[in-house]
Amino acid sequence: MGPWQDVLVSDEGTEEIAGTLGIFGAPPVAATARVVRQSPQRRMRRALGALGLCWGAAIPCLFIPLAHFFLVPTLVTTGIVLAVLRSREDARLLGVHGRCPRCAGGQDFPAGGRLQGQRALDCPRCHNRLTFAAAVVP
Repeated sequence: MGPWQDVLVSDEGTEEIAGTLGIFGAPPVAATARVVRQSPQRRMRRALGALGLCWGAAIPCLFIPLAHFFLVPTLVTTGIVLAVLRSREDARLLGVHGRCPRCAGGQDFPAGGRLQGQRALDCPRCHNRLTFAAAVVP
């Protein structure tokens, strides 16, 4: 068995990746992350959608007196930054399921963005900052 033995592919196109949830002062516990692999076409569609949304919001802001001096440049720059970030999300994290090492509550931890080995999460029950470490980086 190779390093991909911890990866299970489900029917919905998502993968479950094994890993651990850790926090300072407590031993790490097992957890699973739901990840979607995105094709280049899907990444480009998401990037252009973010760019279009921000730039579309910038157009009506042109007609707001004084506010257009900071709203339009901010929305144009935000659109570019979001488009670049979304175009780099080859494996998008949907969420993590596991047990919090501090409060011992089994739950789903909401997450998003690109999975890069380690990811900081917040426990909604005890409000501690957790670290998810993937066993296999996609």
